[in-house]
Amino acid sequence: MWPPDPDPDPDPEPTGGSRPGPAVPGLRALLPARAFLCSLKGRLLLAESGLSFITFICYVASSASAFLTAPLLEFLLALYFLFADAMQLNDKWQGLCWPMMDFLRCVTAALIYFAISITAVAKYSDGASKAAGVFGFFATIVFAIDFYLIFNDVAKFLKQGDSADETTAHKTEG
Repeated sequence: MWPPDPDPDPDPEPTGGSRPGPAVPGLRALLPARAFLCSLKGRLLLAESGLSFITFICYVASSASAFLTAPLLEFLLALYFLFADAMQLNDKWQGLCWPMMDFLRCVTAALIYFAISITAVAKYSDGASKAAGVFGFFATIVFAIDFYLIFNDVAKFLKQGDSADETTAHKTEG
């Protein structure tokens, strides 16, 4: 009751007589780990999803509402890859080529954001369209950084595989 009791019972016994087990994490189990969110990939995916959502909201409020589908899809895809990377689904589902899917997502997003941002800034005169165009340009930069880093990681991996194949080929020749 109100006002609260100044000396509440610190450990009230539950009505069942037995103590409950550890607390079930509930929805917290779906949240990405702090270590992943602090990593470069986690920060890029957070920035991609945040900028995509802001751009989507700006296009909803603008007269350039024909462009709102692209930011919505990119927002959903960025969220999917954020949770897939955080839950390490790429390790669990080996049949999918995760780096290639992520690379193609980033390349297409950067190109589409660049095109619709130029169109939104040049063709439409309302403030929301201009804001959507500016946020779209920022999203283009973030997606371009992401696909550049993915490309470098894939290139390093392929170079390591090629050098390992060459050394085994030289050993068999000798």
